[in-house]
Amino acid sequence: MKKSLKITLGVFSIVGVLAGIFYATKENPRVYLSDRVNVAYINEDINHKDFSNVINLLNKADFNVDSKIQKGLDNIKGFYIISDSSFISDKKSCVGIIDFGYIYPIVAMKVENYFDKVNDFYVLKEEYRKKYSNNEKVYLKIEKGNFLIGKKEKDIENVLKSEKYFNQNILKILDREKNNNLGMLVLNLAKNPLGGFNEFVLTGDVSKEEDVTLTANIGGKNDIIKSFNDISKDGLSGERIIEKNKLYLRSTRDAELRSFLFFLNYFFRNSFIENLASKVYINEPKDDSKLVHLPKNELFKTNIDEAQFVAGYVDIKVKDKVIGSTELKGLAENGRLKISTNIDEKTAVNLLKAIK
Repeated sequence: MKKSLKITLGVFSIVGVLAGIFYATKENPRVYLSDRVNVAYINEDINHKDFSNVINLLNKADFNVDSKIQKGLDNIKGFYIISDSSFISDKKSCVGIIDFGYIYPIVAMKVENYFDKVNDFYVLKEEYRKKYSNNEKVYLKIEKGNFLIGKKEKDIENVLKSEKYFNQNILKILDREKNNNLGMLVLNLAKNPLGGFNEFVLTGDVSKEEDVTLTANIGGKNDIIKSFNDISKDGLSGERIIEKNKLYLRSTRDAELRSFLFFLNYFFRNSFIENLASKVYINEPKDDSKLVHLPKNELFKTNIDEAQFVAGYVDIKVKDKVIGSTELKGLAENGRLKISTNIDEKTAVNLLKAIK
């Protein structure tokens, strides 16, 4: 009996030591979110989130998400896509990082069921390339407990060679926006602010009713954000009628705002926001006489908050076809802009079908 107990304790001790050594090498994937990264998609604590609403919505749009994917989400702790490409570059490269948490040794043992080992990398097997990646090669490298995936070996190598550290600016964003089940898209502007903007974060969440809420958080110190200070005193808040497919802005410095809009109009000519300035009303009075002559189906009744700097009800178009409409709201508070829209289930399904 004593001998058996000693053997058992010995085995547990060895396993414990080996596990300690193994897990001590596990690296927090947040260290990859350095200032070298320009754009990142991040979704953390996936295994603790409820994705049933997301999956139901996708299936209504004929994406046919099977039970294997649903089960797989329960094993993923975090998912990241990072890119050091310029915001305006046509040629963008990115690398995906999957964090399986402390079950990664088990996942690592099953990698060769789907990937072939080629030198220092794994390459997705041909049968799965045809099914999942349009027959393009997909490379995988396991590094310190994280699974890095990319279309080119050099993209993964560049990520691994880069300096790794905890970026405090991005960490604040992650902790603030972590509960959204669609994750967040972050433009890393902290090191090199663009036009005085030092933060741009787009988040998404699917509710129990399967509506989709998209929110853009914009931070910075510039005349654009300052132009929305003290708008609560302008008398333009409260219930009012607005024209559809127009944006209504409130500003205490409309000259700066108009200059900025014309600049955008020039900079993005021949793009989807061409002629933006002609679709924006700044400090438009409530008793707008021209609204009386418009058909009722071109008007929208809304309630504008005292801190709301932008309002609108716009059609969502895909290839010039209207697939739905949504209300746009923007609040200016504490030196930050928060722009959000809620897309109902029917419109969200139509949008997903169009994307598909």
